[in-house]
Amino acid sequence: MNSTIGNEWNQLYSNNSKIQAFAVTKDGAIVWQTDNWDLVEDVSTIMKVLKDDKSKVSVGGVKYKKISSSTDSYVATADDNKGHLLIVKIDEAAWAIAFAAPHAVPELSIIDVMKAAIQLINHV
Repeated sequence: MNSTIGNEWNQLYSNNSKIQAFAVTKDGAIVWQTDNWDLVEDVSTIMKVLKDDKSKVSVGGVKYKKISSSTDSYVATADDNKGHLLIVKIDEAAWAIAFAAPHAVPELSIIDVMKAAIQLINHV
């Protein structure tokens, strides 16, 4: 499982280097994350934001405001030009979570994360 996620992360980053961190949750727990991002403490908050479709979320001490959301995705931007939080459903129990650099276009970067999530179906 982890090598598949790692391979997908490498592909995602090589296609869009503005996506600078990546994690995968399953059943509300982090099962994989890049070395430069630790979401273990924030995963329950992230899952609650998705469930309740909240307009704001704090991850790693950074506050993000929702730009858009659906049943399968959540896009938020941080204040003070600190980047974007991109979350995409993999399946009923799993989600891909990515951080995109401040200069990334979140509406375009989410497409890359969606492609990665599709590749992870049946591998998480």
